[in-house]
Amino acid sequence: MKIFQKILFWLFSLCLPIFLVTGTIAWEVNSLSLYVYGFDKYDISEATGLDSQQLRTVAQRLIDYFDLRADSTQVEVSRGGAKVGLFNERELIHLEDVRNLIQRDYWVARGVFLLMVIFAVALIFGFKSGWREPMKGLFCGSIITLGLMVVLGVWAVVGFDQFFLLFHLVSFTNQFWMLDPAHDYLIRLFPEGFFYDAAMLGYGVVMLSALLIGGLSWGVPRLISRKIPR
Repeated sequence: MKIFQKILFWLFSLCLPIFLVTGTIAWEVNSLSLYVYGFDKYDISEATGLDSQQLRTVAQRLIDYFDLRADSTQVEVSRGGAKVGLFNERELIHLEDVRNLIQRDYWVARGVFLLMVIFAVALIFGFKSGWREPMKGLFCGSIITLGLMVVLGVWAVVGFDQFFLLFHLVSFTNQFWMLDPAHDYLIRLFPEGFFYDAAMLGYGVVMLSALLIGGLSWGVPRLISRKIPR
């Protein structure tokens, strides 16, 4: 019986880094302020000829599309006095691939969270281990998360170009992600620097979340133990 308890404990612990990473990605995808920050920092208005309001419209349409609230990412913009579609066919295909990837991220985040709840309930009630066992699991999961993020952080800082390329090679089964800034608006909207900033922000959020969860899961049981009279 103990072996199954240990297996559940470590599965519960390993779920935490997956949930923190996928949850952070989901938050960033839906953060309009992150898009606006990138547009301002990299002077995207000048690169695309779109004003700030049009850029916000594009960003919101992308968010709605990724969240299945819009059927297409196509946005009509004024060009030469006429209304034309911003994205070409290649870009639209790539954005559909991106949406599918993001939807998988959402499902993984939901599934892992559900598994964490199931494992915690099983540890507390099924194995009669009490609430301290899941708290230990959260602490171990936080340590695993911090270790993983240190490795990824060093890799991203030392060779972000290679990291970025590998991500695309692994994530997409076609070459529609290989865009040309001379012809494709999507790469002008989101230069590599935007993704680097988003990665560093996500890195910081995951690290801080792991530190907070680890600190609470370590400190709260000890605080309660001191307050309970022997």
